[in-house]
Amino acid sequence: MASDRARRSTARRRAGSRRDILRALIWLPLLWPASALLRRLRSRHEPAPLALPADLPRGLSVAGTAIVHRHADGKVQAWAARCTHLGCRLDRVVDGVVVCPCHGSRFDATGRVLAGPATQPLQPLRVVADARTGGWTVDIA
Repeated sequence: MASDRARRSTARRRAGSRRDILRALIWLPLLWPASALLRRLRSRHEPAPLALPADLPRGLSVAGTAIVHRHADGKVQAWAARCTHLGCRLDRVVDGVVVCPCHGSRFDATGRVLAGPATQPLQPLRVVADARTGGWTVDIA
């Protein structure tokens, strides 16, 4: 009798594992389109690179979603135009200093914090020279 129970429990375990395999085979074709949809939605929200003109003024300036600094030697650096305190959009440069309109944080021409409440420097962005236009392209990712 004990061996009969052991056989039944082994049969149940096999049936359970068969059910699990069948469930996986049913769900697998449904997961593939869902993952493709998520990839498509993610790609829609990736921001396009920001094009900077060749006649970009020297010093600090706001260009769309980036803070841009063109040095006297022509080198260009960029940072995300989001305050590192609470994420407010940075939209002004006053006396060579980037000022947050929400809480007054100040950042210098290298992205470092001059005055809080922000404690972290601005997020640097990659700048690539565009040989076709003579300007630059900023990756906003």
